[in-house]
Amino acid sequence: MTPPELLLISPPDYQTREFRGAQPLGIAYLAAALRAAGIASQLLDANLGGPTPLEPLTQQLNRFVAGVRQAGGRPVVGISMVSQVTATVAELAERIKRADPETLVIVGGYHPTFADREILEDFPAIDLCVRGEGEQTIVELMQHWQEAAAGPADLGRQGVASIDWGHILGVTWRQGAEIVVNPSRPNNTALDALPFPARDLLPPLQAYAPYADTVAGKMRLKASMISSRGCPFHCNFCAIIAFYGDAGGMAWRGRSVDNVVAEMIELAERDGASHFEFQDDNFFVQPKRALAIVQQYAATGRDFSFAFLTRPDQVVKGERYFPALRQAGLRYVSVGIESGSDASLVRMVKQTGVEINRRALEILHNNDVAAQVEFIMFEPGSLLEDLQANLHFIEQQGLFGYFPPLVFTCLLLMPGTPARSQMELERGLSGNIHQVLPYEFIDPQVTEVFQLLDEFRSRLGDRWYELAFRLLDGLPALEISLQQEQVPAALSLDPRRLAQLKLEFFALTRIPYQLLRDGLDLAARGQHLAGQPELLSRAEAELAEVSSRVQLLLPRAP
Repeated sequence: MTPPELLLISPPDYQTREFRGAQPLGIAYLAAALRAAGIASQLLDANLGGPTPLEPLTQQLNRFVAGVRQAGGRPVVGISMVSQVTATVAELAERIKRADPETLVIVGGYHPTFADREILEDFPAIDLCVRGEGEQTIVELMQHWQEAAAGPADLGRQGVASIDWGHILGVTWRQGAEIVVNPSRPNNTALDALPFPARDLLPPLQAYAPYADTVAGKMRLKASMISSRGCPFHCNFCAIIAFYGDAGGMAWRGRSVDNVVAEMIELAERDGASHFEFQDDNFFVQPKRALAIVQQYAATGRDFSFAFLTRPDQVVKGERYFPALRQAGLRYVSVGIESGSDASLVRMVKQTGVEINRRALEILHNNDVAAQVEFIMFEPGSLLEDLQANLHFIEQQGLFGYFPPLVFTCLLLMPGTPARSQMELERGLSGNIHQVLPYEFIDPQVTEVFQLLDEFRSRLGDRWYELAFRLLDGLPALEISLQQEQVPAALSLDPRRLAQLKLEFFALTRIPYQLLRDGLDLAARGQHLAGQPELLSRAEAELAEVSSRVQLLLPRAP
């Protein structure tokens, strides 16, 4: 295999505060497909340890490109692209081209699937867009690129532009002044035939945040996995159906049980993984298959835990499976509750209801499985009574103070989502395809409540998030250290102090929820929130008090 000419990048996300980092499997799947075809590549996770600042990242890219040139190669940079990192990706592409105009720049992922034409029209530094699933497409692109190398040694920028990519499915490219959209590539129905992700080209699992398994009293190396692709449901804020739908075929495709378990065994034996986080769009589409995967792996005798994502109605329909799932090692389920208002759920085409949501959380609680709640507090049709219903649901379900905060969440009109198309049609909205489509709430009281919480984030958000993450990341590890009696005596940490710190974390995370409650109470009485500065002043004072108490309680090394 020749030295790599291709660098695949998971670009930095500077916007998502709650992003905690995990191995980027998308580019790792591409690298594995390339390797199987005899083509080498390098991978770069620009979110490891937090998003890499733009200047150091640019230097890394320039070093790669210069190294390929010095070795007599022709560099290619492929960047994974979702809508929220579009500006960053466009800037990286410009910097790459300024340093070396002959480098081929490819983007793929959700945003290029929905905005391929606009990307090539608006960002001349980007040469190609890959739409839909990319494993076979990137292989064919690189094979064609290498074939072109048999021609003139230095194609130059004009040479790059003159390559005919017309025979490769799933590609949008430039032919002179024309943008050419090749036919879509059918979705891959033979997922077992795909090689496992090339994790060896990424930093090891030890470089990523471990999972603090307080049930078993141990820290576990966490491995992300994808056992299926797609989702058969049609929530209007989600782009999954549109992403896979353009290529036709089945909305959901799953790998075989044997294939998934083989990857789990490899991760355990090679990398030491013992916590598996299934990041499928919807892992629980076939409950029998889900249970078979973890039970077959458990039969190998390995100690492990796992987690997955699904919908509340599937939790309810699959209730009978949860005792066995919990026994096998299930620790938490990320469940798309979305709202405590039936009216909002109807507008979002969730095909669920508040009672289903309540029952799903109850089932998880009864089986000692934690719920990671996905929620949308604000959506375009929100009325004051919807926000009140959301708060009531949060209070009833013991989610007052849940972190990451549910109260800040707002439905985003992303490219490719039915909700965006609906708002464009019904309200005549329009906007840049590379940005979230802005909208106004139809209820002015909802606007005031939203602005109150937005001001909290602007004024206090950095301090609040910093302390919340410090406790969130530290407390489970401290608890496990206490369980294992491994806390140095000099740290003066005992169960009582740990319990006090947990209470302070709860006091901290309740602050924005209390702000929402106070704002809704005033709005219900017809008062305008803009003239109520004491609301934020109380929140700021409470944050200062909690911060002071935490500083006194946190253990300090001598």
